[in-house]
Amino acid sequence: MSGVNLVTVVTLLGGTAWTLPALIRQRFRAPMRLHLCLSMSLLGMGNLLGQLPGHALLDGFTFSGFTKLTYNAAILTGLCLMIGFLREHPLQRRSLGTRGEVVLCLSCLTAMAVLTVLLPPYLRNHSLAAPYLDDWRVRAFYDIGGVYLVFGYATCALIAARHARRGQLLRRVSLGTVSAGLLGLSLSCAFRILWVNCRAFRGFGHHITYANAFVFGQAAAIAVCAGLSLPCLASTVQFLRERSCHRARFRGLEELWRRLAELYPELVLDRAAPRYRRRATLDYSSVVYRRYVECRDGLTRLSPYLRQAAQETPSAAGTPAGPDLVRLVDRALRLHGDTDLADGAASAPSIVVAPGGGHDAGYESDLAGLIELSHGLEELRTGASRSRSRIVASGPHPGGTVSRSSARPGPRPAPQPSAVSGRGDGPSGA
Repeated sequence: MSGVNLVTVVTLLGGTAWTLPALIRQRFRAPMRLHLCLSMSLLGMGNLLGQLPGHALLDGFTFSGFTKLTYNAAILTGLCLMIGFLREHPLQRRSLGTRGEVVLCLSCLTAMAVLTVLLPPYLRNHSLAAPYLDDWRVRAFYDIGGVYLVFGYATCALIAARHARRGQLLRRVSLGTVSAGLLGLSLSCAFRILWVNCRAFRGFGHHITYANAFVFGQAAAIAVCAGLSLPCLASTVQFLRERSCHRARFRGLEELWRRLAELYPELVLDRAAPRYRRRATLDYSSVVYRRYVECRDGLTRLSPYLRQAAQETPSAAGTPAGPDLVRLVDRALRLHGDTDLADGAASAPSIVVAPGGGHDAGYESDLAGLIELSHGLEELRTGASRSRSRIVASGPHPGGTVSRSSARPGPRPAPQPSAVSGRGDGPSGA
């Protein structure tokens, strides 16, 4: 199997796998998606079966020529379904007899089956070599199949070009590329009909040979594969971008969630994965929402200590925000370990997290506010750690003397905030 044929097969079967999950979710009740899935599946399997060696092995279980007839039937049927999909007119039982592409496809398949039966067994696995083309039945077999391929590829190219005139830029580029590739495949099939029937084209020394047409057809197949792959590539990029955004949100809530989980281990909804065995996940949106719910629940449980911390700082007027809110929550987290208050949860948190990130009111704004609060707590913790490190690094002077700055009278500094409340590591949220 050549590299181009392998790319074609992988693209078609990959497109089948791409459309299959949505089709399963819809319980195969979406006619257009079903047409697309079956079309790419039949075209991919037909090209795969046509390129694999060992036709004699499959023919041994049935009859000689069965494999060649099967993959031609798969390709022609897949092309017929693709025409119905691009026309946005699915094939239905009551209209099969009046659809031109269906009637032509059934007629060509019937004629090809009759010619296979008329051929002697040693000619049924024919190819485009000169000894086989001397028989009129072999030429008729290729002519009948070629006629439908020219019609099918040209029809699909025209419909795809019509669809490419409207829609988003990605759709126009994708369908335009597919249309150009299908038109090239139609021209290569038309040249093959001429090459099969005209001895002058097969003569030695002709300027245009079948090898040239074959290379042209391969280039057209690459264009079709590239056009079909563009939507999948764009969807993959969008998925990775959204996953990266949700992952950043998940990590942004880490500091606030960790400190609340250390105080209230029971609020963690997912206890299946401990901290040191975190499972990799693709659906970060659900774990972000779970962590958001856990943080909100933790702030609700922290309400008595938030009120106590607010009473200690009466200078803060109105709803705290920014650094004041960060210091208030940090003080409440430290009060939880120092003060024994009635730990009854209020009906709502005692603080209101201001919307952040320019989002509208709702989940997005609340989530952005919690992430901003978590970042503030992390900066407060790291800043306190650096201050302690500088104090320890300065230390007492040699000879047992005390520095002049450390001997200066003054109030005793307040205890610095700690990231750990003394209850040990809590379970992880994801």
